[in-house]
Amino acid sequence: MPRREINTNNPQNVPMTVNDDLYIIVNDDCKWCYSPDPNSVFGAPPTGFLAAGSYTATTPPTTYGPYRPIATGSICYNAVASGDCTCTEITATGHSITVS
Repeated sequence: MPRREINTNNPQNVPMTVNDDLYIIVNDDCKWCYSPDPNSVFGAPPTGFLAAGSYTATTPPTTYGPYRPIATGSICYNAVASGDCTCTEITATGHSITVS
């Protein structure tokens, strides 16, 4: 399966297919969040996707996954070092996971 990665210190858009594996690498202390997933792209948390919450960086960085999408669709995600982690729309942060 193709490997896709999200680094919490450098969130970016992630294009995927339902055959890809997603890994989330915690490079910095952060709060992780994502928008509601109405299409159940990754199934139900916590087993389907990394649970929203605070994560602490380690050396070497902790890698979570693989997370394999089970449906097509898009979700917005965010990882912030301080303040509230919000993600109500894909355009809110520009960080999206799009599965086709």
